[in-house]
Amino acid sequence: SSSRSHAPGLKIVGDMLRRILVGATRRILPRASRTLTVVANQSWSWEFRVQEAELLAAEYDLPETLEQPRAIRDFFQPLGEYIRSGPTPLLDVSSVGSLRNAARTLKLLDDLQKRAEALVAEERAMEAVVLITSKWHVVGEADAQLLTLSAQRNWRDRAPTAGAVVAGLLGPLAWIPGALGINEVIMRRVDRYGGLSKSTPSGYDLMKATMNHHIVRAIYDRPRVVKLAEHYEVADTVELETLREAIADGSHCEHVKGRLGDEI
Repeated sequence: SSSRSHAPGLKIVGDMLRRILVGATRRILPRASRTLTVVANQSWSWEFRVQEAELLAAEYDLPETLEQPRAIRDFFQPLGEYIRSGPTPLLDVSSVGSLRNAARTLKLLDDLQKRAEALVAEERAMEAVVLITSKWHVVGEADAQLLTLSAQRNWRDRAPTAGAVVAGLLGPLAWIPGALGINEVIMRRVDRYGGLSKSTPSGYDLMKATMNHHIVRAIYDRPRVVKLAEHYEVADTVELETLREAIADGSHCEHVKGRLGDEI
């Protein structure tokens, strides 16, 4: 009867470990042959892939250390440049729809960067990291999938979560020292991201961001979907050539109205 009573708990633990292991395995298994461009700077290393000829999938590793606020600028700079290059038919300069998609997407990235930089200025760097490293799914006109942004977590990134699950399975005697060790590892990472400050505005928000980044997303990284047309509008009076030039020179904000809602 004792083994039966533990069966549901063991099943839950097994499912959690399976998710963690599958997520890490995806990083090392060979991928199907697709268009691939690698772009790296001092903070991030990006892989841009075009899937199914239309969807731009942008993936990156989580760095060991991030220097703030440079890390925020370094995150968005390659993204903006790559989108301005017109990497897919839905984000190039060949049609009215693709131009609108590109301008709106660039405005979204601008808004995310400003929000993240504001968090860093408020000494809430860990919250900024959680914001930008969300699993963003960007949807354009006619509900077309335009862009996905996702972090590729390796074994090192997932180790605290796996350790917590295993320690919980072994019982209280293993859980207490295990939790202390896991907490030490996580807080060192937070410090290397610039997330620890003597004047942190909210200890609760810091704890929530830390748990989200290091534990929750290692189990399930829930997509954050942004439908561009619900937040941004491109004026109908803008000429196509004007919009093309604005996208190329970075002045697209002059022709895109709206902002990313706080609920996103």
